[in-house]
Amino acid sequence: MGQNLFISYSRADLVDVDWLARLRMYLTPFHRDGTVSVWDDSQIAAGAQWRTEIDAALARTSVAVLLVGPGFLASQFIFEVELPTLLRSALARGVALFPLIVGYCGYRESELAPYQAYNSPDTPLESLSRAEQNKVLSALASDIAKSFRTNAALGPAVGTRALCDVMRKMQRHLADSLTAFLAQRRRRDGLVAAMEQRLGIKNELSYEKFFFKYYPQLNDEEKLEFDQMRAMTEGALQNSNRKILEIMEDHPEVLDVSPKLVAVRQHLVFWLNKYDRVFSTNRAMCLLYTGVEDGVPFPAGVDDLVETWIASQCR
Repeated sequence: MGQNLFISYSRADLVDVDWLARLRMYLTPFHRDGTVSVWDDSQIAAGAQWRTEIDAALARTSVAVLLVGPGFLASQFIFEVELPTLLRSALARGVALFPLIVGYCGYRESELAPYQAYNSPDTPLESLSRAEQNKVLSALASDIAKSFRTNAALGPAVGTRALCDVMRKMQRHLADSLTAFLAQRRRRDGLVAAMEQRLGIKNELSYEKFFFKYYPQLNDEEKLEFDQMRAMTEGALQNSNRKILEIMEDHPEVLDVSPKLVAVRQHLVFWLNKYDRVFSTNRAMCLLYTGVEDGVPFPAGVDDLVETWIASQCR
């Protein structure tokens, strides 16, 4: 499989002409020979977590084509999610950007103005004859393939190699944290069930509040299980979460990989603040959660995203 090409577009710009389909047609020979692996959101399967799929594709992209028209510039999702990630990745990882102007729009007044468009905003594709459009699309596909071949010949850039080392280190701590969390969750569910049966109650509280409320009523066996759960929070979970945050603070370039990692950092800041200020001084707590109710949930799919990025970028 070749390197990864991400195509960003707005469906509003494809109403009269399907520029996405026409570009993919010219890229097909390079996809077929393994030079380029083309991705756009039309490949997201029904029922899949579309945001996770897009984040993973952004994380592993080497080159991006932006099909820029009035719909593109008006898209809130593009300008809040896709474009910031691509622009940061262009600076941090050397991702090559090819803005292709498909329709008349305010390109020079947009956030993309500092980036040289592949064709002039004064003569977008919609203003050209069919033959002239084909000429531009054919040339773009060839230039994309050349970019990929150059990257393949050079190998990973020094910056990318350094980022690979950082991402692998973070991956190990994420795996440790996940393993501890799953083990603690099994103990949590078992202890709650045992206490419900012994006390004749049905828990309707959050787990933190449940254990805080019934902490004085723990018997010796339950207290042992409670202490083992607390040890997991004090040990593996706290250590791993602190290490992950330290990596992000020491290497802020990892945040350019995906908005999900920015969300992870926000989650960990809240989690560790709560650990230091509340959990560490309160023996009635064995669990420590910050999430949706605090506005900082741990985003789903982070481990898979990091694994996918490493697999695609660290060869």
